[in-house]
Amino acid sequence: MAHKAHVIAATVLASILLAGCATVEENLELRKPAARLVDVKFTEAGPYSATLVFDVTIKNYYALTVPLRRFTYELSSAGATFLAGSAEIRINLPAESQKTVSLPATVDYPAALKILHSVGPGTIIPYEAKVQLTVDTPRLGPIMLPLTSAGELALPRVSDAPPASQ
Repeated sequence: MAHKAHVIAATVLASILLAGCATVEENLELRKPAARLVDVKFTEAGPYSATLVFDVTIKNYYALTVPLRRFTYELSSAGATFLAGSAEIRINLPAESQKTVSLPATVDYPAALKILHSVGPGTIIPYEAKVQLTVDTPRLGPIMLPLTSAGELALPRVSDAPPASQ
């Protein structure tokens, strides 16, 4: 009988503790920042390169500013990866706030078009994007936030004129 009472008490105690994990996590400031990839777009293109921008909304739960240090990206269409890379960044996320940031990446546009051999500039293609953010948190140290998105992307048109020589 005493054994049964101990089992019931342990079960009730475990239920109470597990139900409060989110609150305990928040009180200990162990909750990771949250992020969402909201847009992927080209902002400019030239004969040799293009600028691809990833718009990301990030929620910082900490009472301190949290630095965003790096991001990696991969873009594919119809199963073929046509752009991939990484960039070092220095963006501070204000304490206890939400912020949308634009993360630009300069890419080798002609090489990407070669991989997408059946399409050209001006075409709208389906895409799958994978982005990973590196955030330095005060309690957990550097953490990775993986993000994914899918949609349609317009490949920018490029002027036929070569760039001016310097």
